[in-house]
Amino acid sequence: MTALDADTFAGLLAMADARRVDSVLLSRALTSGSTPVRVEAILAAGEVRAWTFVPRLRDVLRGSDTAAAASAAFALGLLRDSTSVSALGDALAQRGLTQPSVSSEAAWALGEIGESARAPIEKALSSTPPLPAPVLASALYAAAALRPVPVELAAPLVEAPSADVARAAAYALSRSRAPEGARALLMLARSDDAVTRAYSARGLSKQAAGDSLAPQAIAALTPLATDANAHVRVPAVQSLSTYGAAGYSAVTAALTDPDENVRIAAAAVLDRVLAGRPRADWERAFAADTTLAYRANVLGSALRAGVTLTAMDHDNPDRWQRLGDWRYRAAVAQAATGTSVERLRDIALPLANDPDGRVRTAAYTAFAPAVDTVLPPNVHPWRRQFMRYALSDADFYVRATALNALRRTAAAGDVPSVLRSYALARADSQDDARVAAIAMLAAAWQHDSSHFTPEMRRAVAALPQATDPLEIANTRGVSLFSTWHDDAPPPHDAEWYRTVVDSVVVPALAGRAIRATIESARGPIVVELFGLDAPLTVANFVALAREGFYRGTTFHRVVPAFVAQDGDPRGDGNGGPPYTIRDELNRRRYLRGVLGMALSGPDTGGSQYFLTLTPQPHLDGHYTSFGRVVQGLDALDRVVEGDSIEDVLVE
Repeated sequence: MTALDADTFAGLLAMADARRVDSVLLSRALTSGSTPVRVEAILAAGEVRAWTFVPRLRDVLRGSDTAAAASAAFALGLLRDSTSVSALGDALAQRGLTQPSVSSEAAWALGEIGESARAPIEKALSSTPPLPAPVLASALYAAAALRPVPVELAAPLVEAPSADVARAAAYALSRSRAPEGARALLMLARSDDAVTRAYSARGLSKQAAGDSLAPQAIAALTPLATDANAHVRVPAVQSLSTYGAAGYSAVTAALTDPDENVRIAAAAVLDRVLAGRPRADWERAFAADTTLAYRANVLGSALRAGVTLTAMDHDNPDRWQRLGDWRYRAAVAQAATGTSVERLRDIALPLANDPDGRVRTAAYTAFAPAVDTVLPPNVHPWRRQFMRYALSDADFYVRATALNALRRTAAAGDVPSVLRSYALARADSQDDARVAAIAMLAAAWQHDSSHFTPEMRRAVAALPQATDPLEIANTRGVSLFSTWHDDAPPPHDAEWYRTVVDSVVVPALAGRAIRATIESARGPIVVELFGLDAPLTVANFVALAREGFYRGTTFHRVVPAFVAQDGDPRGDGNGGPPYTIRDELNRRRYLRGVLGMALSGPDTGGSQYFLTLTPQPHLDGHYTSFGRVVQGLDALDRVVEGDSIEDVLVE
């Protein structure tokens, strides 16, 4: 890469980082002689919503440069541009033999566009002769995004000679939740491919099979619950639990499975199979495993079934609510999530006074859905007032949780307390409460502007101009914030972006990808970072690792057969650095072992990352993928929620 190309690439990174369209820079980069620069310009156009460049992206899509054309298809998908359906449909149908990568990206884009793109997706599924296997598989993944999924076209493809096509058909049908799809999935329950068996297991729940197919589905799921692959056993147990008593034997047997994550998955669905059974059965299930993650899930299942176990009973002097480890107290609050208002008041409400902010956060999070939705506010008028108390809490995430919960019915009367909360949030190390306060003020204006007093308007107008892009994003189109401007510069200077190009992009182009080792309690997990696809994210991850940010953290969230998540020194999933980074959505697919940036909304990345335990096509193009596991998948498979991480070391 020449110095000029490096400067142009750096300029594109800065432009996208500021979420601003620089038409001159984009036009110059799109005609660059450097393929990496052209591709970066194409992706940047999609990321910053450069609508005026859509015709040019379609021209690139029709061109002979495969890398550029595939990237153009992806960018049009990011834009969800319905005017490009015809061009994308042509690319899907006509370029499968010569440029399958272009066709596959066109399929993904059509899936993102949705219903208006149904016709070309369905045409691809029924094409005669069939499209090449990789392209047909991509069309099936796109079909999975449609509602309803075209089951009548996907079902016959379970018998395709290509294992990749059969796997994609299984995925699409598992997302359909339709009896016709379940009937076809029965044929794949004995597939040689573990991922296909897992998709089949996921799609054979009672919701899909109904009463008529229930016997066949249970018969297919039962051996899958003891499959050799734990990632198959997890969805099989989950689906069997939807059949209630008929799934009792398999689900309870899974409580002693040799794989800890299978045991946790079974514990999480016990309420479906143990409902109505004696409390002694629940206590035996609780005693079957001593780990926190397992027992916390049993507690939650029991509460949903109306059973309060000894571990959290008020008459027990050693109940979890009184233990010194904050994680146990937080687990009690989390267990109450989704239960009745009365049970929330009994269990979560006392924990809202816990001395640890992480426990208070769990309590308010459990209570948040009940603020305005379970019963009319006038039936339990104390609920909103309870949540209002949190607006002045010392913990930033407690305040953010309350603000987000109250936003649904925000009104002018909330403004004074929200302004006070915002004043507190300006001193926070993280922006969650500031962003939530601005979003609530905007919601109050949109819901109830006629009751805003002149004093309220003046108070909002007097707020200092925010520089945080997430705060600003919540004010766009809201006249209450008409004095704010949206022209913040990039977060860094030009030299910083050029340094990223030199230290991250150039080595990736030369085949010297940066590697990092996650030193976990289960063994080392080595990841290769995608420096060309997500340079800012990689640079951020490397910088945090080198400063020791990840030292002593834990896998605070592990969802069996889905993801393992780390990167929060706070330990409850709500911590991170004092800044956020933008998304860098790219063409890297979420296969097994892919490293992704955890988010709470667009452009909210920071330090938290996740590793996919199994392929997750629905994440493609929605979360920044910035690396992949190259060693240590066996260690990753053994990771359980709460496992410690000694450090993340960058080579």
